[in-house]
Amino acid sequence: MTMTLLAAGCGTRKETNSVDHSLTEEAARQQIFSYLQKTADATGLGFSMQSDRPDPGSPLEPAGPVPCYDGYQERGPHQIQASYWVVGVPHGQVAGTFALLQRTWTNWGWRLDPEATTTIAGLATLDHYSFILRDSELGDGWLSVTGASPCFPYEGLGATTPQPTTIKPAS
Repeated sequence: MTMTLLAAGCGTRKETNSVDHSLTEEAARQQIFSYLQKTADATGLGFSMQSDRPDPGSPLEPAGPVPCYDGYQERGPHQIQASYWVVGVPHGQVAGTFALLQRTWTNWGWRLDPEATTTIAGLATLDHYSFILRDSELGDGWLSVTGASPCFPYEGLGATTPQPTTIKPAS
């Protein structure tokens, strides 16, 4: 199943008005990490590029800019995508944790994709970021979340702040 929210962020549209000309890679990255930190603080769950469970979890790639639109124009608009494992999911509580995250985000006014299921849900923030929550459906508690920014101009590339490998709830 493909969630339509990521496509709405950049995906396949070619309109130039879907590019946020005031956004930069640095600002987009920081906003995604800020949303994940806010989520960790609200739910008590953490996020990590490395799973807290044994195989089959794999380390996730660092957040990076990717071209927007069909044709993947290298010098065209880009967006940031960052993926994390959800850590701290109690054994046997995948469905409840999935529902908790989804409920937390919709309580903040994020729009839930109408195609959402109990194993994959797309949500869109009020400022046009999108998040995909996915249950690996392996029955072992693997949940991941991927955030994507709106598109920004090619000239906005160049982040200097390192990506956090772990995002923990504030104590």
